[in-house]
Amino acid sequence: MKILHRYISFLILAGLSLLYMSCATEPATIPKNLTPAEFFQKAQDASEVGNYKLAMRYYEAFKKKYPDNLEKNLWADYEIAFLYHKMNNDEKAIELFDRLIEKYEKEGNEKWPKAPRILAEKVEENILKKKPQLKKSPESKQTDQADQTKGSS
Repeated sequence: MKILHRYISFLILAGLSLLYMSCATEPATIPKNLTPAEFFQKAQDASEVGNYKLAMRYYEAFKKKYPDNLEKNLWADYEIAFLYHKMNNDEKAIELFDRLIEKYEKEGNEKWPKAPRILAEKVEENILKKKPQLKKSPESKQTDQADQTKGSS
């Protein structure tokens, strides 16, 4: 009876291990025929199960395939930065949030969606409150200084 119990336990454990490994594996290549919505859905699905690197790969693949889709590229930039934050790489997240915010300041116009910028600013602000030792990138500091100078004149 003990042998049967051990055998069943082994089979259950082996099955669970296989299930876990199959969920954790990433596709070797990302299909090239995905629509923008499918890229974002697959990235979101990967993120929801904690596979942040795969999610980033989908966003990066989207950006390469659809470089002229400005609105979605802004969202992809935000999502990639946010994924770095989720992976506890806040230094990289701040760098990417700063780059996104700077893009709005240098090239942006009224037609661009405001949400990626607003969310980037809020998440970055929260990161810096919790980790004040992390500083904004030198480029964004210069932009902040220029904005303050404009405001005081």
